[in-house]
Amino acid sequence: MRARSFIALVALVAACGDNGDKPDAGKDAAGDVTDPDTGVEAGPTNLMLVGTIVTPDTVIDGEVLVIGQTIACADVASVCDAMPEAANAVYVQTNGVIAPGLIDTHNHVLFDIFDGDDWLPSKLYTNHNQWPNEVKYAAMLDVKQCLANDSQGKPAWCASTPYGNTTGSLRCEIDKWGELKGLIAGTTSEVGLPGTSAACFGSLTRSIDVVQNGLSSDRIRTSATFPPSKSTADSDCDAFAQGTADAFLIHCGEGTDATSLNEFATLGSVSTIPGCLYAPQTTITHGVAFTATEFATMASKGMKLTWSPASNVALYGTTANIPAALDAGVTIALAPDWSMGGSQNILDEMRFANQWDDANWGNRISTTDLVKMTTTNAASVLGLSNTLGRIKAGMVADLVVVSGDKSKPYDAIVAATPSTVRLVVIGGEVLYGDTDVGQTLNVPASCDTFDACGTSKFLCVARPGATTDKLDQTYTQIHDALEQGLEVADQQTTSDGFNFAPLAPLVKCP
Repeated sequence: MRARSFIALVALVAACGDNGDKPDAGKDAAGDVTDPDTGVEAGPTNLMLVGTIVTPDTVIDGEVLVIGQTIACADVASVCDAMPEAANAVYVQTNGVIAPGLIDTHNHVLFDIFDGDDWLPSKLYTNHNQWPNEVKYAAMLDVKQCLANDSQGKPAWCASTPYGNTTGSLRCEIDKWGELKGLIAGTTSEVGLPGTSAACFGSLTRSIDVVQNGLSSDRIRTSATFPPSKSTADSDCDAFAQGTADAFLIHCGEGTDATSLNEFATLGSVSTIPGCLYAPQTTITHGVAFTATEFATMASKGMKLTWSPASNVALYGTTANIPAALDAGVTIALAPDWSMGGSQNILDEMRFANQWDDANWGNRISTTDLVKMTTTNAASVLGLSNTLGRIKAGMVADLVVVSGDKSKPYDAIVAATPSTVRLVVIGGEVLYGDTDVGQTLNVPASCDTFDACGTSKFLCVARPGATTDKLDQTYTQIHDALEQGLEVADQQTTSDGFNFAPLAPLVKCP
């Protein structure tokens, strides 16, 4: 993650209202803290958020002190205020619910330039090998492969566009659009399954499955196709044995037929050492076809599940048997998959899951459960329980603040939308939030103003002074480049009768 000036934070303090009569340190032009009387630099800016804290295991009316990239204190005010670092902290009275940043363990980020207006399945299917044969899906895939300059599968017409080469590629912009969709909904870490990485990835939401994830290393392996080859399976098992991989996320059991169900047995037999992928590092993405038998095996081996109900229902008419998984003791994360039939963001997915549960399982899953599925459980899926997913001293400062009924904080999180997300902090960096008075408070010129369904926000996208890897792009530049790319693609493919412009918006308003 990149370093930023904290001038945007000063704007947020005023935008959020009263600072609780706490002293504010001054800022010099570089955003460093200065003594208000002497003007001498006093060290790095510290941040104190005041509100209702969902840790998420407990609820505290208190404060969260952030020092650099780390949470230093999360407790009642008297405890955090007593810390020496609190003396120079900028206090933000959030008047909201403070939660751990949401963690998306399943997203196909390079498809998030599309949504249900571009493609939805024309009927229900029984396994994941069927719907990719739809003509419109194939046409959409061609557009994505061309604009992203994918290493394989680009259509012949792509050579006639500016995007059929590395120079003209929109891969950075496509990835950033997906990251932005997550960011404005409180997602701070995302398994985006981008394939080949690039230095521009992870500059917004923490792209957790690439090397530049802002953490010390990338120890997460993924597979979006099934089955893995024997060599791949053996490599993953070797990594488990050597302690070089903390997580392996694989699509499996995606469908409702015997073919989908048999994938679980195949996962156990594909490797040279039978069953070595049945391990605590392995998380099944989907598991729609699984029965109590498969979930019992998963639980006994410490395997986990990522649940994506919205896309499951759109494609197959049903979703994983979560009550059976819970009965077996399987750890479950929740994630949106992608924007076409899935959810636009993780908050939308939480609401879909809540509604499906109420309609089909008698409210087996509480809003508390849903919040944990997108924080602590998701961190467990990634092997990062000691780093992400909790508001606790020593954890990485990934935080989201939402408005809503503070007496029902878990309900408030599940009910949140990008318009009610008041603040997003990733690794101590303020990237998104309310900006009612931003014009009068010296918000950096590099931060865009964003309209979230009628609520004005600041959105910090560009890295000032960056000259490589497109890190200096603003929101508007990213949007316009993608819009133009989709228009060019549509012009090249008029004979298919499909149009994929305009660009799918970051947020769909009621």
